[in-house]
Amino acid sequence: MNITLLGGTGFLGSTLVSQLSKTDHSVTIITRNREKNKKMLVYPKVKLIEADVHQPEDLINNTKKSEVLINLIGILNEKGHSGKGFKKAHSDFARTILTACKTNEIKRILHVSALNADQKGPSHYLRTKGEADSYLMTYGKRFSNITIFRPSVIFGKNDSFILRFSELLNFTPFLFPLACHDAKFAPVYVEELAEFIIRAINDTKTFNKQYNLCGPKIYTLKEIVELVIKHKDRNIKVIPLSKKMSKMQAFIMEFIPGKPFSVDNYNSCQIDSFCKSDFNFYSDLETIVPSYINPK
Repeated sequence: MNITLLGGTGFLGSTLVSQLSKTDHSVTIITRNREKNKKMLVYPKVKLIEADVHQPEDLINNTKKSEVLINLIGILNEKGHSGKGFKKAHSDFARTILTACKTNEIKRILHVSALNADQKGPSHYLRTKGEADSYLMTYGKRFSNITIFRPSVIFGKNDSFILRFSELLNFTPFLFPLACHDAKFAPVYVEELAEFIIRAINDTKTFNKQYNLCGPKIYTLKEIVELVIKHKDRNIKVIPLSKKMSKMQAFIMEFIPGKPFSVDNYNSCQIDSFCKSDFNFYSDLETIVPSYINPK
């Protein structure tokens, strides 16, 4: 099948492309910078198109031959605090996707959202993810078959979760003050998530359904950071911060380049990210993390 992949050059997208290249599917990745991402062309049956998917005409024009559309686009932080960046990346973009799919008669849509996505959620991130999910499922299934994947935090080589803490620990001598230390997660291994998404493409049992997806083990954030410290062979003590101090840390870190933690992230952490998973994942952090966390 001819698949258009949005967000195909990111962490999950790169894993998905690698696995799709071993199937009979043809993949078109739409990217804003073809030259920067031409490494993706090493995979057979992969095509790179340079365009801005947030422009409705660009997306329509570049999905005319598509039979399947997979959307992985999302952001964890925005410029400023208004929520406009999240709205553009999530809820507004869901409308752009459906316009393109309806125009080009694309009958299969797969969309990766987030666990706890809810229009009444505590953060801009979760609210706009929830708005996108609701819009896609309400209006999209009128002309297409939709599957929505809602994973807890995703981990694996080149992730932005475990490696973020790994990088922060490189600048930590002895003590690591940790916000939201008791927040709970059930991390999902990226390779297994990609396998499930590919399996769902032609599986009619997944049509017009939403899947909450969680890994086999629940961790507090403190346990996750301590696991990273262990495999970096560092002697660092984690200092749990109170809610007040956690929010203050989030505010301060918004001014650090790359915004490693934000007030919106803090708000998202007020809901634990674990569930009774609708699909069985097997790999936990202890099994995978040592393979890509090197001692410093």
